[in-house]
Parts: sequence; structure tokens; C-alpha cells
Amino acid sequence: MADNSVKMEDIKIVISGLDNAGKTSALIALRKKYNFYEKVRNLKPTIKIDYNSFDFLNNWTINLWDMGGQAKYRKIYVNNPIYFTETNYLYYLIDIQDELKFEASVRYLHELLDIYRNMDYSNEILICFNKYDPKYKTNEEFIDRIDMIQNLILSQNKDMKFKFFKTSIYDISSLSKAISYSLNKLLNLVTINDKLRNIVQDFHCNHAILYTDTGLIISDYYNESMDSRDFEELISNKINEDLEFFQRLTDNQVAIDERLSFVKENIEYVKKYEIQLQNGRNIFYLGISVPFKSINEMKVELNKFHDQLKSTFN
Repeated sequence: MADNSVKMEDIKIVISGLDNAGKTSALIALRKKYNFYEKVRNLKPTIKIDYNSFDFLNNWTINLWDMGGQAKYRKIYVNNPIYFTETNYLYYLIDIQDELKFEASVRYLHELLDIYRNMDYSNEILICFNKYDPKYKTNEEFIDRIDMIQNLILSQNKDMKFKFFKTSIYDISSLSKAISYSLNKLLNLVTINDKLRNIVQDFHCNHAILYTDTGLIISDYYNESMDSRDFEELISNKINEDLEFFQRLTDNQVAIDERLSFVKENIEYVKKYEIQLQNGRNIFYLGISVPFKSINEMKVELNKFHDQLKSTFN
């Protein structure tokens, strides 16, 4: 019998940083998406390299290389650049709570950047200021720390491109946004992004967020009048709630087409889309915060969204 399956492309993502920067904890938290607190306690340091992989939209196999951060392993990596060959994206985590390690962390980052320069790496370097827990989000000292390190990295590496994130295992949306950023580079999302922008603007929504059923954010758009505090307090919490909801659906093997809940004058609406493509079935969820008066009109528009998803991901 002929094998008609389509081979998935391998994508290599390296996750690096000093020991205790939170790399392994972040991966476990992202994988679990909720109820992960017991899982991240008393973790042993990663020995050399820990491999994880998962399928992304039935088109790519994402291989995560969690590089142990202890000094003896860092020395092995730096002296053997073969570990970093064929990297598609490098994530580098900096423990923003451990001020004593900032200098060592930036120094190790520069050692890795020199390796990637010699390999003609051209994608962005993704820097995560990790352990930026919710209780520190308004802390001026932590804000100044991040600005200082970011400016230092940019000023000393003007030949490379960077994208910066603030992440915490206690804010799953921050981890989802960070890992989603690189994966979305694999997709052509112009049409989808335009559609979400039009939905938010036409129906006066707070936001529209398109997720995979595993909780990765494919595309999102937010009300431009929303300030940063509103985003942190409302949107981040809403993303966390959605991710927990998707995980419960998976754990309990529950099938739904839509969910509605009421928050003040708005309806928090989630719609499921199932797309059958050449490589298999993909499931997406669209989460929207929409004024009550606009929900029925918006539902009509969302029924057309299925075809756009199919054409985008086919």
C-alpha cells in the first residue's frame, strides 16, 4: 500500500540560559497549561540536553532543546558548537529575580551569539525576562532591571535582531505568547490578522484571539484604546482562563462548538473551528470579548471565518 502521508518539517528551537533561570519549569508549565504548580517544585537541573517535541498544525514537528544551564554543561556547549547547528530559533531565559547573576547571564548570551554569528543565524534571538511574576509587574526596580539589560544587549549586538518577552510560570499567557511568536513565523497570517482586526473594530470588541487546541496563540488583536494596565489585568487573565478551559476539554474529552459567559456589559465568547486538511484535522478556538448588543451580528460574521482558516492553513 502506498504511503500518502505528507512528511512534516522538523523545526529546532533551542532554549538556553543559566542554571535556575526557569527553562525546564517554563516548558512544563506551558505543556500543562494549568494545575502545574506541583510539577515545577524540586526539579533536578537538566543534565546536558533535554529533548521535547510536539506536532504543530500537522505540518511541523517542533523539537525543543532544553540546554542545561550549569557551568560544566555550558562549557561543553560553547566548545562544541555542533549542538547549535540547524537552529531555527534561540530562546534565552534570564532570571530577572537573581540580580547577582545578570553579568554572568549576559556574558553567556554573548558566547552563544558569537556561535550563531559564525553559523550565519538570521532569525531573531528571543530573550525572555523570566520569573517576572505578577506581583512584580508594577515594581519599579524590576522594570529598571529589564530596561538596563535590554539596552545592554541591544547596544552590544547591533548586528543581530532581538525580540523581548516578560515571562512567568504563574502567567501562562506570557509563556504561550513567547513560544507562539516563533511558531507563527512559519505561517502566512496576513489574512487572518486582518480579519481579527476588522472584527474587533467593527463590533467594538476588547480583543479577538485565535488559539490552537493545545493553547498556542496563532493570531490576536486588541482594542487600541486599551492601556497596558487593562491588558495586564483583563487580557492576560482572560487568556489564562481560555487556556485552562481548552485543557479541561482535552482532559475530559468534551466536545463543544461554542461557549458564552457574561462579564459586565460584554460577552466572553469562544467558538470552535475544525479544519480538515491534507495532513489531518486541526482544531482552533476563537476567543472574543464582544458587547452584548453585537453578539448575534458578530456570530453571522464568524460563520464565514471557517473558510478563511481553511484557505490559510491548507
